[in-house]
Amino acid sequence: MSLASTERAALADDLDRFGPAAPTLCQGWLASDLLTHLLLRENDPLAAPGMAVSTFDEITARRAERLESRHSFAERVERFRKGPAAWSVFRVPALDRAANGMEFFIHHEDLLRAEPDWKPRDLGHQTQTHLAKVLSRSGRLLTRRSPVGVRAELTDQSGDLHDMWLRPGDRIVTLVGRPAEVLLYCAGRKEAARVEVLGEPEAVDVFSRADLEI
Repeated sequence: MSLASTERAALADDLDRFGPAAPTLCQGWLASDLLTHLLLRENDPLAAPGMAVSTFDEITARRAERLESRHSFAERVERFRKGPAAWSVFRVPALDRAANGMEFFIHHEDLLRAEPDWKPRDLGHQTQTHLAKVLSRSGRLLTRRSPVGVRAELTDQSGDLHDMWLRPGDRIVTLVGRPAEVLLYCAGRKEAARVEVLGEPEAVDVFSRADLEI
């Protein structure tokens, strides 16, 4: 199974477990809002533009209200669990793997790590290796707003390191941690990610203030 499919199933289970009012790491979003975002993203082409361009925010908000008024939280969870509509582009397996693996993993952690007693999941070597590949493909995009160069030292369960450049630059910071943690840090979840940031104090300071939101 792909990361997208396993994370979809696990996220659906945890949405059921925590309920619609559970907090998330996404500012202003409860679990219900997060779920609605995921459903609109892959099932509603009229709502999708507002997720990327602020001009269309009102359209997206209206589509979200419409979805939530017509379907209970439990119904929306089941709809998400079953996957996108037959006509959705996310039905294409290659696109599902490429676009949804990172999306579902990050938002699953948004739900889990907002809980006060959260602990990192034991993702296993295969998943961590997959997330390292995701970071290799998406790292430059995720760190595009960094004013300094960024490299990663990815650790595995044995403590071994794997170096990876995410963004070139004259001044450099190095992110040290498991692939999942470095990916979350680069996706803007800085406070919740277990990552050590190394480098010259000035470079670390400007990097820590950079907006790394997707």
